[in-house]
Amino acid sequence: MDFESLKTLITVIDEKSFTKASQLLRLSQPTVSSHIRHLEEEFNTVLIDRSPKRFDVTPTGEMVYKRARQVLGVMDKARKEVLQYHEQMKGTVKIGASYTVGEYILPSLLRAYDQEFPEVDLQVTIANSERINREVQLHSLDIGLVEGRVADQGLSSFPFMKDKMVVIVPDEHPIRRCETLAFEDLQDHTWIIREEGSGTRAMMESMLESYNIRPRKTITIGSNHGVVQGVKEGLGLSFISETVVTHTAAEHLIMPLPYIQPTTRYFSVVTPMSEEEITEQVQAFIGKVRELFQLS
Repeated sequence: MDFESLKTLITVIDEKSFTKASQLLRLSQPTVSSHIRHLEEEFNTVLIDRSPKRFDVTPTGEMVYKRARQVLGVMDKARKEVLQYHEQMKGTVKIGASYTVGEYILPSLLRAYDQEFPEVDLQVTIANSERINREVQLHSLDIGLVEGRVADQGLSSFPFMKDKMVVIVPDEHPIRRCETLAFEDLQDHTWIIREEGSGTRAMMESMLESYNIRPRKTITIGSNHGVVQGVKEGLGLSFISETVVTHTAAEHLIMPLPYIQPTTRYFSVVTPMSEEEITEQVQAFIGKVRELFQLS
């Protein structure tokens, strides 16, 4: 429905004049006439019987006029309600995020939320998934965005994004020079891993165990960026989020390896189990996650 044309119709009928309506609406008279014609075409009826000396609203014109007033009244009420909603939406949301989510995904979410709810203060904690889950449990954080699915007691969660795990290998690593990689060629290398409690570390340990990969040694680095830099410097191989690799311009380090199948995990939103403990500010943040990631 063309709300501008409805507004024009109301003004023309109230003023009983196309000229006065054009002055009030700051539109040219041809534009006012065009709005009325558009409505008449849409409803397939004459709304105003006009001539140089006459101005009569037809019976169908009266019908559309009354409904137009109702429609615009409802829209005006909706605008006021939305304005009140945003004005009332104040307070603070304490958000926790695992390193991968916090460093590469959360910033765009924060921007979208802040644009819609500028009066809400946002406090962000970035730590490993285990710590974020624990702090949501303890109500130190209102909501968490972590790696993997969550089954901790007292927490509710849902996945919002898929993430692929990939092996990254230094440019000059010996396995890059193998024409055909045998299973033994994957053994006894240095692997760079994340710290205890990291979702990425849990995925790597699971992968190494599942495929019987035997590291010669491991080097622990407590950040995604540090892991990628370590691989770039030739310290060892790693198993890390493709999201991280993409954001650190390290795609050239990805190396598909035989015997190791691609692995997919999820990023999840974590909240307290009881809905009564979830504030309207947090509900709005969840709504923004669902909107941006097109979740039902």
